[in-house]
Amino acid sequence: MRHSIWKIKNLILSILGRKTIGVRGIVIHDSKVLLVKHSYMPQWYHVGGGVEPGETPIKAMQRELMEEVGIKCLKSPKLFNVYHSGLENRDDYIVFYIIEHVEQVYQKCSEISASQWFSFSNLPLDISPATKRRIDEYLAMRDRSVLEVSDEKW
Repeated sequence: MRHSIWKIKNLILSILGRKTIGVRGIVIHDSKVLLVKHSYMPQWYHVGGGVEPGETPIKAMQRELMEEVGIKCLKSPKLFNVYHSGLENRDDYIVFYIIEHVEQVYQKCSEISASQWFSFSNLPLDISPATKRRIDEYLAMRDRSVLEVSDEKW
């Protein structure tokens, strides 16, 4: 049922050619990344969702973390990048964050069928391509910043 509602919503948005703004975040704790499976989509994804009217993207990210996986940000999420997709005849903007200091207070949401912490070297085979790309970008940035610090001349 949820999958059908999600498909209908996306069809309507594509017909209207509407602009949407969403958020997603790479949640990291103890060198592991949190991924979720939605009840209406088969692959693993980063936590995220839509920005509501009058809501800032950072507040939307914090809300989605609490709603979907019961995670409270102990430090403000850091902006990673903004992505654009023109698929399905609409402008879809995704504000992407890195969330590293968290506390999990509960984990119960009907929208999420599973959530799991994965090591970066052992990601699930059925991870969504976009989710995998964001992880690869994060790892490349992290490795680059470690090299830059170690290459400094004192």
